[in-house]
Amino acid sequence: MSDPKPCKEILRRYEGNPIITPKDFPGAHAIYNCGAVKFEGQYLLLLSITDCNSDARMHVATSDDGINFDIRKEPLIETSTDPEFKEYDGWTIDPRITKIGDTYYIVYPAYSVHGVVGMLGKTLDFKTFERIDIISLPDNRCPVLFPEKINGEYVRLDRPTTIHRNGEIWISYSPDLIHWGHHRLLLEPGSRPDDWNSVKVGPCGPPIKTDKGWLMIYHGVHPTGYSLSCALLDLRDPSTVIGKMPGYMLTAEEPYEMVGRVRNVVFSTGAILEEETGELKLYYGAADTCIGLATAPLDELVEACLRR
Repeated sequence: MSDPKPCKEILRRYEGNPIITPKDFPGAHAIYNCGAVKFEGQYLLLLSITDCNSDARMHVATSDDGINFDIRKEPLIETSTDPEFKEYDGWTIDPRITKIGDTYYIVYPAYSVHGVVGMLGKTLDFKTFERIDIISLPDNRCPVLFPEKINGEYVRLDRPTTIHRNGEIWISYSPDLIHWGHHRLLLEPGSRPDDWNSVKVGPCGPPIKTDKGWLMIYHGVHPTGYSLSCALLDLRDPSTVIGKMPGYMLTAEEPYEMVGRVRNVVFSTGAILEEETGELKLYYGAADTCIGLATAPLDELVEACLRR
């Protein structure tokens, strides 16, 4: 039996990276962290785009091959003008898209002078977007929904920030997507100062269901930069971590990941699984400036989480 593949060799960058840059959209200063989903036979990304004034909007981009994308001119999501939400929704980035039934739920951290809250909305066609409600207290970043109910409840991951701890992944449950409870700690940062995730950890896109558990891709932060890894959660009780990759699978090493608006960052909010081949396409923001693509066999990621 051959030795297991090193974690860093499982996920492979696309050789033509970055696949989307600010040059691809007029007036863009940065195009980065994107939600990702298959929609009507196409690959669809919901891009975080900021302009030279640091105003943020989210634009849809579509592709037939998952590599070459066309970006829509008009944003799907921009800062809210609704009296109910505008005080809390002054900057819109980092969307996570989860399909449940026929509805595509989009949850993102909404920034304002009051802090960061989880904003939940939905779309059926990626042409119109409806905000539903604020689903967390400040400060709470990285909110993301599981793609199905578990034991009759919706499930969410996020990263609350407190005066005591700054970077843990928590899990919670809801009967209706609005009222959340049964909050539990899921994953902590590394305990040693030089661990790749010693500062904080946070969930990436929606967990992916496999025969052996829910694959949760997450980011970790070291004082020198961001990296990505994954863990496996129990199918029936996702508050239980049944396996975790030993180390990171992607870290900022390429020039476009190391130099940009924020140095040394790889940060993902979405991935697409090719059902026929089992290949996972992971889309990630690089240096908070552009978008890269990396791929891996899903089964190899799962097995890496189960190594002893």
